[in-house]
Amino acid sequence: MVDLHHDIKLEWIDSITLISCKEGQYNLLATILFGSYHQSFQRYETHRDSLVVKTKANSNYYSNISFVWQDNSIINSMTFNCVLNNTIRVCTLPVSESDHIRMYSLKLYACVSQNEIVVMCGHNIDLYYFPSPYLISEFRPPTRGGNITLSGYYLQLKLRLIVSYINNYKNDQYYDEVWFYRVRGDMWNPGYDRINLVVSVLPGCGLRSIYWENDDLYNFTYQDPLIQQIHTSQSIFDIVGTNFYNQSIFVGVIIDNKNVDPNDIITVDFENIKLKYNYSEPFSTKLSVQVSCCDYLSNKFEISYPPIPSSSNSIPKSKGGLLIINGNRLTSSSSNNNISVTVGDSICSNVSSTSNEIKCYLQPSNTTLNNIIINVSINGVVNTNNLLFKYDIPYITSYSQVNDEIQIIGDCFGNINSTSIQINGKQVSNQIISINYNETILKLKVPNQNYNFNVSIKSNSIKTNEINVNVNLYARINEIPSIGNKLINFTLFYVNSSNINSIPSITILNQQFNQSIKSILTKINETIICSFEIEYYCGIINYEIQIGNQRYQSSFSYESPLINQCNLNSSEIVTCIGSGFSSGINETTSIIISNQTILTTNKQINYNQSISFKFNEEYDINGELYLNVCGLLSNKVNINTIPIIKNVSIPNLFSTNGGDINIVAKYMNNNTNITIQCDNNKSGGDGEQTIEKECKLINNSLLSCNIKLNGPIDKTCEIYFNNDIKTVSTFNVSYKSPSINRTSVIYPKQGGILTINGNDFYDSIDMVTIGDLLKCNDPKFINHTMITCLILPTNNTSNIKYGESIYINVTINGKSGASKIFKYSSQPDEVHQYSAARNIFQNLLLSILIIVIISLLFTTTL
Repeated sequence: MVDLHHDIKLEWIDSITLISCKEGQYNLLATILFGSYHQSFQRYETHRDSLVVKTKANSNYYSNISFVWQDNSIINSMTFNCVLNNTIRVCTLPVSESDHIRMYSLKLYACVSQNEIVVMCGHNIDLYYFPSPYLISEFRPPTRGGNITLSGYYLQLKLRLIVSYINNYKNDQYYDEVWFYRVRGDMWNPGYDRINLVVSVLPGCGLRSIYWENDDLYNFTYQDPLIQQIHTSQSIFDIVGTNFYNQSIFVGVIIDNKNVDPNDIITVDFENIKLKYNYSEPFSTKLSVQVSCCDYLSNKFEISYPPIPSSSNSIPKSKGGLLIINGNRLTSSSSNNNISVTVGDSICSNVSSTSNEIKCYLQPSNTTLNNIIINVSINGVVNTNNLLFKYDIPYITSYSQVNDEIQIIGDCFGNINSTSIQINGKQVSNQIISINYNETILKLKVPNQNYNFNVSIKSNSIKTNEINVNVNLYARINEIPSIGNKLINFTLFYVNSSNINSIPSITILNQQFNQSIKSILTKINETIICSFEIEYYCGIINYEIQIGNQRYQSSFSYESPLINQCNLNSSEIVTCIGSGFSSGINETTSIIISNQTILTTNKQINYNQSISFKFNEEYDINGELYLNVCGLLSNKVNINTIPIIKNVSIPNLFSTNGGDINIVAKYMNNNTNITIQCDNNKSGGDGEQTIEKECKLINNSLLSCNIKLNGPIDKTCEIYFNNDIKTVSTFNVSYKSPSINRTSVIYPKQGGILTINGNDFYDSIDMVTIGDLLKCNDPKFINHTMITCLILPTNNTSNIKYGESIYINVTINGKSGASKIFKYSSQPDEVHQYSAARNIFQNLLLSILIIVIISLLFTTTL
C-alpha cells in the first residue's frame, strides 16, 4: 500500500530527469505528465470479471489502482496485469466476485508505469479515462418513473451522486427539467448497497441513454406498454394496463392495424387510455388492439363483438327440424364464414345466416333435458349470453291465405290426431285439414260465415299463443279461356253475409283495356258463381272483382298459342298450323325465329289456326320457331323443309364403280333424306331402279353423293326429298368408254386366244378389231378389267411387221376405246414356252448354287 503522505520519487520519462517533490507539488507534475498520457489510450473494456485498458506500447499506463475513502484511508488496492502485444499494451485488472463489493471510493488513485517501470503513484484518476460501469441486469424503468434500481459493477469507483442521461424526445414535458437521475440512499453507511443503486427516474417512454463519464452511452428503453383489459361501453373504449404515457402526443392506439384518429383519444395516463370508438357493424368479429407509446408497441389485445342470439323457435324432439335463431351480429363480414351452432351436445347442420337470423337443421334427439343452452360461434367468436332452447313447444308465428286455403305457420303443431284448435276461445272439431311432417304448417278450414276470428293451437298439452285471422275474398277462374271465348266464369269464396246479395263486377286493369263489367249471371250456394262477358282479349289479363265492399285482385291468362307443325314449300312460304294464333284485337302476332322477330298482321292468319310468312335467306332454317301472341309464347318447333334444288353437277363420267354427283340446293340440313331413281335411256332397258348411295352434307347448300350405279348404258335419274313422290330434279348419267392397257402376243400363222387388259369393260361387247382389217372373233367378258377374243391363223403374213405396235379397238355398247399396243410374235408358242422354261430352270440352278456357297462359307467359319 502506498502512503500518499510520504515523499515519492517520479521519473520524467521524456527527459530522463529525476524529480523529488512533496505532495503539494504532485498535482502540477501529474498535469504535465498526463497531458501526454491521456492521448495514448486506445480503448477501454468493461467485463464482469475484469477491467481492461489498452495503450500505445511506449506510452504510460496504469499498473495499480487504489480505492480511497474518507480520511484518505485506502479500502482496497489492485494491480493490473500488463502484456505488450507489438504496438499495443493490454493492461487487465482481474476482478473477483468478492472484489466487487469493495470497489468503491471517494477518490481513485493510480500508479503509472512505462516499460514496466513505475514513473509515478498517487494519480487521482479522472473517470473520463477509465472503463464504464458494467450493468448486470437490464435497466428498463416503468413509464411512470420513480425510484428504480440500477444494478451493476464499478458504479461507485468514485462517489456517484447522479446518473446523467439523454432524453431523445424534445417535445417531452420533462425534456428541459433535469439531465440526471439522483442516486438515493445513505452512501456513507458502510452497509450501503454499492451494486444495486436506487435512482430517481423521471416519467418517460421510448429510448433514453445513460451518459457515462468517459462519453460511453448505455441505451435503454422504458418498459413497453401492456394492455391488461379493455372495457367497452356504448362508443367508448376504456383501455387498462401499464406503462402507458400521460402525454397524448406520444400515445397512439391501433385497432385492426389501423391508427385511431388522435382526435378520438379522450384521456391518457400511465395505466389508462380512453377513446371514442363506435362499432356499429352488424357483424360478429374480433378486433386486435395495440397501444403505441413513443413508437414502442404494446401486446396485441383482442376484444370480441360476439353474436347475440336472442330468441329461437322450438322443434319436435322426435323429428328434428329447422332451427331459426334471431338476434344481432349473427354473421361476419368475411367471405369465408365458419359458423357453428350447438344445442347442448347436438350439432346443428346446414347452417346459413344473415346479420339477424341463423337457420340450421337440428337432428332428432333422445335427450331428456330441456332448457338447453344454444352456443353460436362465428369464426371463433362465441356468444356470451345464455339463450335456452326447449323442444316441443308449439308456437304460432303468422298465417297466410293461399287462394282459398288458410295456413297457420309456426312450430311443433304435432299431428292431426292429437292436436286441437280453438277459434275465438272455443275448441272446435274437424277444422284441421292437414299438418305437414315438419309440424310447421297447419291447413285450416274456414268456419262457416266467420271470416275474422282468433285462433290458437294445443299440442303436446301446451297451448300456443293466439293470433287474429282475417279471411279475404278469393276468386277462382273456373277454366282457362281460349282466345275468342268472351264468357269467363269465376267462383267467389268468403263473401261476407252483408255482401251476399250484391252484384259482382269485374274491372280489367290492363291499361289499354280498362273497363268495368257487371256480372250477367249469379248463382248463390255456399259459394257464388258469376260470369262476365269480356270483350275479345288475349294474353294475361289483370283484373279486380268487387262484391259489396270486398275486393280481390289477381290475373288470368288465355290459352297460349300452340303450333302443330310448320312447313316450307317450293315457293319459300312457311305455313304453321295450330291454334290461338290471332289476338283478335289490334295487337300484332310476332313470329320469332333465330332470334329475329317477324311482325304479322291478321291478313296472314287464317281462322286463328294457320299463319304464313315469306322465308328469307337471313333466317336460320335450322333454328327453332315460336309465336308471341299478346305476350304469351307458343311451343317451339323446327320448320319442315323440302330443299329447293338449283342444279346437279357430275364432275366426272361414271365408271364401273358408279360415280359422284353434287347437288346444289337451298334449305338442306342433316335430316334431309334423298332418294335417287334411274331409268335406261334406251328402250328395252331394265326399268326403274332405286340407287344405293352415300351422301355427305358439305353445308346447307351443297350435298355430295357417291352413287353405286353400274353401266354401261347411260341413264336419266330423278331426285326425291324426304320420301316425297314429287320429283324435284333430274340428271343424266354417262359412262366412260373402255380403255386398253396391255394385250398378249399372237403368232399369226398359229392364231389363238388374245387376252386384253384395261378398264370399264362390260358384258355387252360389240366388237374387237386389230389394225384396219382384222376382226378378233368371239369376244368374251371376263371382268371389268379383262376380255378375250379369238384370232384365226393365217399364212398371209406379207404385210405383218413383227415387233411393231399396231392399234387394237374395243367397242362396248357403242362406245369405243383404242390403243396402239398390240404386237405380233415372230415365233410360235412352243418357242416362247421353251424360252420361258429355260429361264425358270436357269433361275432354279442359280438359287441352288447360292445356297451351297453360303453353306460352305458357314462351315469354314466354324
